[in-house]
Amino acid sequence: MKNKIALLTLPLGHNYGGIIQNYALQKVLLDLGYEVVTIDRRADNPHSKIKILASKYKSSFFRNIIQSKNPKYLPYNTVFKHNLSFIKEYIKLSPELESTEALAAYFNKENFDDVIVGSDQVWRPKYSPDILNFYLDFIKEPSISKLAYAASFGTEEWEYTNEQTKKCSELINQFNAISVREDSGVPICGDKFNRDDAKHVLDPTLLLEAEDYSQLIGEKQKKSGLFTYVLDDSKLKKDFINNCSEYLNLGVSTNQAKYQTHIYKSGKTEDYIVPPLEGWLQGFRDSDFVITDSFHGTLFSIINQKPFLSLANMDRGASRFESILKQLGLEDRLVYDVEKFDKSKLKKEIDYAAVNLKLKSLKEHSLNFLKNNI
Repeated sequence: MKNKIALLTLPLGHNYGGIIQNYALQKVLLDLGYEVVTIDRRADNPHSKIKILASKYKSSFFRNIIQSKNPKYLPYNTVFKHNLSFIKEYIKLSPELESTEALAAYFNKENFDDVIVGSDQVWRPKYSPDILNFYLDFIKEPSISKLAYAASFGTEEWEYTNEQTKKCSELINQFNAISVREDSGVPICGDKFNRDDAKHVLDPTLLLEAEDYSQLIGEKQKKSGLFTYVLDDSKLKKDFINNCSEYLNLGVSTNQAKYQTHIYKSGKTEDYIVPPLEGWLQGFRDSDFVITDSFHGTLFSIINQKPFLSLANMDRGASRFESILKQLGLEDRLVYDVEKFDKSKLKKEIDYAAVNLKLKSLKEHSLNFLKNNI
């Protein structure tokens, strides 16, 4: 009888990278012969349903009746309908679990053999529904094997309170094995948690091949020129992209909503609808060049062997970019200051034969970590 594995990652829905890393890890485990369920841990909801509905109706009133140009409420299921459709089709999810008690009850009922925490920034408190849950505080059954795969702190800066550090240190020492996504995570585990056995592994998206993702999007289309995926937009970045476009003589394309949900520039819900994830995958595969400030955007540029530039995203954490690019000998693709960038570097080719050799070795190491610890 094959093992039943629970994957605990950040809530899925709004972020392409979060969804596709979960898809990748699930597929790797399914291909190894395991049964897999992703735990849908949502933020604790302190409000009653009545208060939530009242808030929504109030927002709808101000937006639609008074015709406010600054929507305070966007219908989640509409804005992220394409992402939710992808998740429904390709990822096996648990019911929504909104508390530690709900998590514990679900695990008691389902009889999982193993639980894997990861990947993505699951160990970054400000992104977590409950940071202690992601160190498995709700599991009391000693027979369940606890594993972290490519867990990320997101940044080299320590963002935990003293109390969180103490509690998480106690919990992490109950894990059977630990792996982290960034090289900086290895000394963090030793210094903060007294776990000197943490391993450095690949993000799960890199465990699959480009062909695995092509199966999700069908036949190749014509090249899309300069494909961009920018999470933190600014005039500086727009000007930089336009200058690169002119230098490379490539048209610009993207697969993003007209406006991000936190930027209230339109009263039209359709302006905020996130396009299908399949179009995002296709943009990387069928482009001539990529510019991105996204970690997973960087990875999919590499997976599809594209010439690319990664714009260092300091607020979201640059260590993620630095770690993988250093491993693959691609540090020169990371741009810290667009105003000081030498555009002649746009014509520098990437030796993907050398990159792929390094990636093959890292992939073998990462897969062995999973195989040896489940």
